[in-house]
Amino acid sequence: MRSVLVVDDNPDYRLLVRLALSSDGLFDVVGEAARGADGVDLAGSLQPDVALVDLVLAGEDGLEVLSRVRRAAPSAAVIGVSAFPESDLRGLPHPGSVGYLSKAVRPSRLGAELALLTGVLGAVEAARSTVLAADTSSARAARRFVDDVLSTWEVDDLLETVQLLVSEVVTNAVVHGRSEAEVSVRLLPDRVRVEVVDRGPTPVRRRDADDEATSGRGTALVEALSSAWGIEDVAVGKMVWFEVARPG
Repeated sequence: MRSVLVVDDNPDYRLLVRLALSSDGLFDVVGEAARGADGVDLAGSLQPDVALVDLVLAGEDGLEVLSRVRRAAPSAAVIGVSAFPESDLRGLPHPGSVGYLSKAVRPSRLGAELALLTGVLGAVEAARSTVLAADTSSARAARRFVDDVLSTWEVDDLLETVQLLVSEVVTNAVVHGRSEAEVSVRLLPDRVRVEVVDRGPTPVRRRDADDEATSGRGTALVEALSSAWGIEDVAVGKMVWFEVARPG
């Protein structure tokens, strides 16, 4: 797991980063700072693997702070973070950084974006995501999306199970959460992980459905057929995730 230092004067964004990465299994936030000087001190003492530095720190030059953090932790992958869109960040100079990250990146995608920027390709071999409408037809769209992704990655042997489970979870998101659903699929060395984020306030509860029931089987199926699963609160709502082990 890669250690992360967050230097940002916005406590809400620091919390968002911590929550977004807590479920990822790839990164762990080990330090936070609201001021550039404190961030530099923490970088020197913690020697993190990754440092996220806000480019618009109150009363400070974010690029200068970024450079100082890089000097304090020479082996860290230092990434500039800004609320500006990615198109505006591409032209910025790279004073010791590996790149820039827009705060507009969805929380469920943050870990994958960090993995791409820092080159953690052994941990995340691939990641794909899509946003589906708040409509019952989205379950069918989710199955097609999974079919396309897993076929591209040549892990078709997991397709039937993953399609069944993603269909159940997406249906729950659009019917009970009454929200669009963001579906992310990640190919990890030993498993496939699927995350479904919705904005609905309704919590997901496991219900025991009898043999004659026509609904209420979703979480029971996820529990039975996945190698691991969970429900977590995220900044925009809730995330239901499950993992299916890759053979061999």
